[in-house]
Amino acid sequence: MDFMRQKRKGHLIIIALTLLCIVMYGYVVVLGSRNRNPNAVITYFGVDYPVNTIQGLLQQLINMTCIIITCVDCISGRNISFVIVGITLVMTGVRMLATGNIQPLPGEISGSITIVIIFLVAGLFRDARRKSFTDYTTGLLNQRGFLYALDTKIHEKKMCSIIYYQLSNFRAINDDYGHEVGDIVLKVVADRFRQTVGENGNISRIGGAVFAVLVPANTDPEELAERIISSVSKRIDIVFGDVNLGFYLESNAGISSFPADGHDRNNLVRCADVALIYATEAGANTYDVFDEDMSSRMLHDKEIERMIKESLDKKYFYMVYQPQFHVDGKRLRGFEALIRMKRHDGIVISPGEFIPIAEKSNLIYSIDEFAFDYVISEFAGKIPDDSNLKVSVNISANGMASEDTVSKVIEIINKYKFNPKHLEIEITEYSLAESQEQTIKNIAKLREYGITVALDDFGTGYTSLAHLMKLSAGVLKVDKSLVDDIEKGEVNRDFIGSIGSMGHLLNCEVILEGVETEKQLEYVKELDCDIVQGYVWGKPMSLEEALKLL
Repeated sequence: MDFMRQKRKGHLIIIALTLLCIVMYGYVVVLGSRNRNPNAVITYFGVDYPVNTIQGLLQQLINMTCIIITCVDCISGRNISFVIVGITLVMTGVRMLATGNIQPLPGEISGSITIVIIFLVAGLFRDARRKSFTDYTTGLLNQRGFLYALDTKIHEKKMCSIIYYQLSNFRAINDDYGHEVGDIVLKVVADRFRQTVGENGNISRIGGAVFAVLVPANTDPEELAERIISSVSKRIDIVFGDVNLGFYLESNAGISSFPADGHDRNNLVRCADVALIYATEAGANTYDVFDEDMSSRMLHDKEIERMIKESLDKKYFYMVYQPQFHVDGKRLRGFEALIRMKRHDGIVISPGEFIPIAEKSNLIYSIDEFAFDYVISEFAGKIPDDSNLKVSVNISANGMASEDTVSKVIEIINKYKFNPKHLEIEITEYSLAESQEQTIKNIAKLREYGITVALDDFGTGYTSLAHLMKLSAGVLKVDKSLVDDIEKGEVNRDFIGSIGSMGHLLNCEVILEGVETEKQLEYVKELDCDIVQGYVWGKPMSLEEALKLL
């Protein structure tokens, strides 16, 4: 809205200058017309001023003013300037005819030249403004043009909607094929936008692979978003040099509406962007419509993200340790380290709340590193070398897919002189979704160093037997959700038993997580499983309590 206010101020200045110039010029012309003497003067405060000189000065002032107001607004200013200069030319011509005095003729020529200058200046400014509002690659409006169009709608109080649209896999095209190919793809996408949207809205490229559509009130934004996604997702075939290339683009869209979601452009754009984020989380080729609940969740996530940063900086994170026991004889097998976050006011935040938020950003890498350093430092020198006890530390899917993960783990182990045979690293099945090749390489390196790798939450993902053989994990941890159903029927128990048998076939230990009742424990003892972890034999505890069990 600041832009619109500035534009209104410019128009007010134009009007004021116009009125002032016309009044002054008209006054001089009228006075000069009363006297046919070419050397007529106007007396003011006892001083004589030649009429022709004053008229010439005013004519030049008007010419300069008209050029200025044309620069302020190349369309309205140009039109007003043509009228002003035209009026002065007519008034001067009438005076010349009435008095027979041709001395004002240079002013007429100057005015005519000014009209030509105004025409050229207006054209240059109009072309510059068009270029400043246009995206060079696609020919669509750019972000500035989009915001100008949105400001105009808001100023006119016309109902409209915004569709924020993003190509989610476009970056890979630039990385793999270069920006020239990427630009060609963007032009194809722009053409599909034009064909789909037609005359029903302004289309803009905000930047990178983000587009925006300003949708008028008489068009359903959800139906339009669906058609855009469908159109762009169709195969794109291009010829680059002598090579034929084909691409399938994935995209998402977020929708906000004026005035329902905000009364200024900043709020409307923010709401559309929030809806786009939630659509992206839902999967490829989806759209979402903004609602207040999204905003609340976004603020909550931002607050949790801030708390994570603060906890890393001020060491509010701490670890607790849940014991694991062999089913046979309840012998201690080791501990799983579980991270906790305590706010400055003492309230503990569940990992289920802050870990998913950390995984959306690079904060998860910092949490992984903190957890390793914390656990290894606490158990360094506490576990006898001749024992087979394990301390298990979780690592995120993002972390396991990172190339420098293994080097960081080894660096921390060496730092505290910790025996790697006592360390177990837990990963989830979903680690394979990030970078299967790099994850498998990292697991192999860790095992070479003597570190055990456990596959956590097994039975809830998509890991096949072929994947398990590639992973070479040493431990399978059956997910708690399967253990929760162990009392519901023989089929459930047989399913867990089959996982145990498969694990043993691959020379893996099998751990059952979340065994909480004696009844569950009775069933577990009948299954082909090795280790129990759960409240029935041990809750998460402090380091001091854990060391007592050693």
